[in-house]
Amino acid sequence: MMPFPSARLPFRWNLWIAARLMPVFARRRPLGEILKRATPDPQTRAYGDMAPGEVIAAVKAVVARPWRMRRRRCLREGLLAFHYLALSGQRPVLHFAIVPKTALTTRPRAHCWVSLEGQTVMNPPQVPMLELFSYDGRTAAPAQQTVQLASLVHD
Repeated sequence: MMPFPSARLPFRWNLWIAARLMPVFARRRPLGEILKRATPDPQTRAYGDMAPGEVIAAVKAVVARPWRMRRRRCLREGLLAFHYLALSGQRPVLHFAIVPKTALTTRPRAHCWVSLEGQTVMNPPQVPMLELFSYDGRTAAPAQQTVQLASLVHD
């Protein structure tokens, strides 16, 4: 199942459909597969005339009242923003982090956010976070802090 419809649809329809399919698609799938499907072909610029602010505002509006993925809202918003920013010709980066003091608990708290050119444009972290890795559509780069998390786990 693919959460993102054909880029030939008008932007608002495409986004609305993808936002509704995302909870079903993301359920019980490995993160690598989810990221792969959220990454459009680099040659595709279906919404190249849209400014990043327009894309971000549209994503926030379409997921304003989630009834699914409530506890993973940042993931849903991040994946949608990442996908549609890439289709608008931008080079977004999706960051994944964890709250350090929850790392060794049974329910660790994680967060993701989107940046453009080093500036956070969606879901900035509200508490100190330990960034695990970032994904730019081509590669997932481990963050430097990952070494700290490894030492935290082994202590």
